[in-house]
Amino acid sequence: MGETSIEWTESTWNPIVGCSIATPGCTNCYAMRMAARIEAMGTAPHYDGTTKRVKGRAVWTGKLSLASDDLISAPLRRRRPTTYFVNSMGDLFHEDCPDAWIDRVFGVMGEANHHIFQVLTKRAQRLHDYLTARRPKPLPNVWLGVSTERQKEADERIPLLLTAPASVRFISAEPLLGPLDIRGYVRGREDHRINTGRAADRRAGACVGWRPPLDWVIVGGESGPGARPIDPAWVESLRVQCDGSDAAFFFKQWGGKNKKAAGRLLHGRTYDDMPLGIQ
Repeated sequence: MGETSIEWTESTWNPIVGCSIATPGCTNCYAMRMAARIEAMGTAPHYDGTTKRVKGRAVWTGKLSLASDDLISAPLRRRRPTTYFVNSMGDLFHEDCPDAWIDRVFGVMGEANHHIFQVLTKRAQRLHDYLTARRPKPLPNVWLGVSTERQKEADERIPLLLTAPASVRFISAEPLLGPLDIRGYVRGREDHRINTGRAADRRAGACVGWRPPLDWVIVGGESGPGARPIDPAWVESLRVQCDGSDAAFFFKQWGGKNKKAAGRLLHGRTYDDMPLGIQ
């Protein structure tokens, strides 16, 4: 657990580490390189065997590891309210992650309710199935999100997210690898929903035929070695789609080989919007 330079959060918490490549958005994943460095340093034994070298680059092996009890319980000992990105070094809803491990993570998040926990996954089906079966009442301090690097992934993952019980729902379009049309997701289409007007029903997605919209849209270009380019028109399109809706727009970075030099200004300013009611 530690402070992070990721612009949309404050700290990372990795109770489970390790992953495997799922879709094109994983190709240049920073976490593979970072996990390999941590493994090489030998300071965190639970990283052992999570990566391997293939053609000179670090890639996931598919091995998942549970962190120490001390690390898993760390948020419980931190008194200052903090926003945590959960499993920045893996995927909580990976197909090989035991339900018991996920249960334990949710147990800590529920007990440490003075913090906000942001959970991001590429395994939207597992997220949906787990939450529907085991966590039908959403924790108010847990935000759930899916990665949407292309339209294909957006259309596969967002509907599963929107029909899962959650207090805040978001997407991370990073690395953005093509244009996205999310207009049907940032506003619920009237012909696809029944609105009782009850906030609890809206947030939990409990109304039959009602699909809640996205609360937050994060956008960013790929960075690091081999970074694939982002088209400014794709970014502007997402900004416009969010504008005037309840979806907050957060532009993280242009990316590239030197992301600091590229910066994160859009139209001469930063876009750091957070979900409605969150400062």
